[in-house]
Amino acid sequence: MHSSDSWEQVTTGRSSAEVRRAPDGAAYAKSGSGIVRRDLLAERDRLEWLAGTDLPSPRILDWADDGELAVLTTSTVPGVAMSDLPAPSVPGAVRSLGHFLTRLHAVARESCPFERWLAVTVPVARVRVDQGLVDEDDFDDERDGRSAEDLLDELVDGRPRAEKLELRDLVVCHGDACLPNFLVDPDSLAVTGMIDVHRLGVADRHLDLALAMRSISDTTLNPAYGAPAAEALLTAYGVTADPWRLDFYCLLDEFL
Repeated sequence: MHSSDSWEQVTTGRSSAEVRRAPDGAAYAKSGSGIVRRDLLAERDRLEWLAGTDLPSPRILDWADDGELAVLTTSTVPGVAMSDLPAPSVPGAVRSLGHFLTRLHAVARESCPFERWLAVTVPVARVRVDQGLVDEDDFDDERDGRSAEDLLDELVDGRPRAEKLELRDLVVCHGDACLPNFLVDPDSLAVTGMIDVHRLGVADRHLDLALAMRSISDTTLNPAYGAPAAEALLTAYGVTADPWRLDFYCLLDEFL
């Protein structure tokens, strides 16, 4: 393996970890301490589980953790991020993502040891508010200007309804199903893998659908896409989504 000193720092993307790429592009290393170290531990565990499935994801090449700083080195997933595709590729890519999410959500949830249902994630949201970890400047437009405490009250008020509804829709979710986290073959547009899987776990399928549709609809971040492409995702996935739950899971994501 190459000396890490020669690895190039990656500044694109929204990862909180420091990300570096091997000179030959065959591997990436993420490192961090504190909350980032916790997320890297979660990602390592999920990649180990994914290695026993047929779902494409990075392979763990190395793991180092001294109790304060963790470094996760993984193989590079071939392909290009869905967020980087040109407009003519969007219809095919959205269909592929819909089919891939169908495949992911069809995995036997009993086989997945990771829990991301609301009994887990709402308390996490509360802790993050209490610790001042919620970025109020990064809220979605419809919640811009509101406080984290105000949004938490709304989340808690909606939790009983959402928990009743999630029971019939619990599946293995990616957990952060935005466009940069899925790679595709630029020619066939087939999904070649998913990355940044530290939030993967059993949750309501609307969690993935909500974040994927929000990402696809956001033409500021992903100008080649837009609202019609988000609707095409649902068509490819083959469900009629619950608008209330789509909004609820976007609200939940403000805290995570």
